[in-house]
Amino acid sequence: MKKYLFVGVLFILSCKEYATIEILGDDYETTFVGLMKEAMDNSHNNTNGILVSVKCDNKALNWEGALGFDSRDQTNQLALDQPFRIASITKTFVAVAILRLHELDSISINDPLSKWISDKHQEILGSEYDLNNMTILHCLNHTSGLYDYAMGGSPYAKFIKENPKRRWTRTEQLKFAIEHGEKIGYPGERYAYSDTGYILLGEIIEHFYNGDLGKGIRELIGFEKLEIKNTWLESLEPRRSTLNPVHRYFQGLDATEFDPSIDLYGGGGLMSTIGDLNIFMNALFNNKIFEDSATLELMLSKPNYDANYDTFSDRRYKDYRQGLWKVTINNQDVFMHSGLWGTHILHQLDSNTTVVVNFTNGGSDRLIKKLFMALNGYKN
Repeated sequence: MKKYLFVGVLFILSCKEYATIEILGDDYETTFVGLMKEAMDNSHNNTNGILVSVKCDNKALNWEGALGFDSRDQTNQLALDQPFRIASITKTFVAVAILRLHELDSISINDPLSKWISDKHQEILGSEYDLNNMTILHCLNHTSGLYDYAMGGSPYAKFIKENPKRRWTRTEQLKFAIEHGEKIGYPGERYAYSDTGYILLGEIIEHFYNGDLGKGIRELIGFEKLEIKNTWLESLEPRRSTLNPVHRYFQGLDATEFDPSIDLYGGGGLMSTIGDLNIFMNALFNNKIFEDSATLELMLSKPNYDANYDTFSDRRYKDYRQGLWKVTINNQDVFMHSGLWGTHILHQLDSNTTVVVNFTNGGSDRLIKKLFMALNGYKN
């Protein structure tokens, strides 16, 4: 799973390797398609399809492209508006929804989890964790110390492969975390990626929407206003696309028919399209979601770790903020998130550019870096 989830750290590479990119005059489309084809050709048949969406208001550039197929079978061509599971990119949506609740004064991100999660879940977690000192903010930036039920050496993947049709509940996933792992540290001590923390954030959103996480995300972010039309929580909301989803692969298996509940309650679960993801990410960084610009500043602020915790010596450390990683691409700051199945959303601050890339399977960090190099060289 880490292969895709932590793709951000791989972007910090030498620019010399990509110095031969040629911007073909004003024909950026030819350049982008050429880079997509190059990525597929160099994948040794591991990447069968790529979807790309690029929006740069500063250069009046708004482009989408599809190349290849929606499965390894190579029977159906990819369509621009074809939906796909976005996995952990759901966390960015959840983080934004939580921060909307914060700016509406419905919650404070400094509230303890014990104030908002159910008695049942407090009982499950209370034997191992101090929920009175674990805050919403700790879950947002992965400093809660909660063991990740889905990753980090968890046997969850093995259970999924053996029982792909099993319907999981959030409660069962919390129990799985308690039964199969120990806490990573005390709240605020260190970074440790945790789906467990985000399914608890999903529960907090549900608290204000009568148990309806999908409705909470839609209304808090403002899907209708933004015209986000093809994004929904799989199996918990009505399907919002007539097209079949892009196939997903897990450890060599076609996971398209795996029950969505394996990753559904806040750590993952959304289906979306490259167009909707671009709308969302662009709106986030252009003051179209938060009412106060200080809320975005809060989302992008660096966590305060324990003074005795050396982040640079911890190989697990990634520069995670609240629902987004900060990475460096071509010496410029980019905020991004990735998902297990091969989806990436990125926003470059200086150029106000949003890039969304989805791979049918496989992936290419080089393609993403080259897209930004091409964008930064393009003159409108």
